[in-house]
Amino acid sequence: MIRSLAAKTLRERWRMAAIFVGVIVSYTLLVVAIYPSIGKVKTDYAKNIPKAFAKFFGVSNFNLTTFNNYVTLQFLSLMWVILVAAFVISMARRMVAGELKEGTLEFLLSQPVQRWKLLSVQAALLLASIVGFVLVTVGSIVAFAAAFNVGSTYGGYVVFILPACALFIAIAGYSILFSAIFRDPGRAAMAAAGLTLVFYLMNFAASYWKSVEFMGWFSIFKYYQPLDAIAKSSAPVRDILVPCALGLVSFAAALWVFQRRDVAP
Repeated sequence: MIRSLAAKTLRERWRMAAIFVGVIVSYTLLVVAIYPSIGKVKTDYAKNIPKAFAKFFGVSNFNLTTFNNYVTLQFLSLMWVILVAAFVISMARRMVAGELKEGTLEFLLSQPVQRWKLLSVQAALLLASIVGFVLVTVGSIVAFAAAFNVGSTYGGYVVFILPACALFIAIAGYSILFSAIFRDPGRAAMAAAGLTLVFYLMNFAASYWKSVEFMGWFSIFKYYQPLDAIAKSSAPVRDILVPCALGLVSFAAALWVFQRRDVAP
């Protein structure tokens, strides 16, 4: 039954995953291909960027003089996060709320499988997707950078894999929780997207205003520092453990809610 459930989930969602992979690879190619032709614009453009705008992208300044800085600012700091988070939230909302709305959850629960196993199988597939997206992204950056002869060292991108996965594990955890709480998948997705935005704005505020600097510690984006991980080829253990802990606690709460959930229409 577990294998059948996993196969059903893969059949329903592989197309969307493939589309997102295609978008990520295509956007990575675009970003990398543009870099060699920027030239002097890199310095002039960076000088004219307001400090607040740089902080919004999660960096202290717009330094585009190196490839690693460039690809982080143009892709990994925000745009890539939006793309992968959109996929994670979209998949998570279907786990309980989506199945409930489509009327398939009752049928699944009528089979000889425990509720926690039902949710755990889908969560494991989502986790595999997250790891896959991160690996595809890193592989695309390294491959295209080598093809266009830009960049110098790529060891930092291997380190980047861990905090990147940790960030999306946190997002997946509370997205699954909202899917277990709400009956409407739209509301579950809005709640997850809204909380993600709140976390991002908290980190922005904490980095820009000293008076609210403490708020940064309560944001998952405080622990996502792609430029530091890539440039230093290292990442603090807390940047991995804290988001993962949030994701696991949220998933445990989702299991607790789902075990007690009335799925009757």
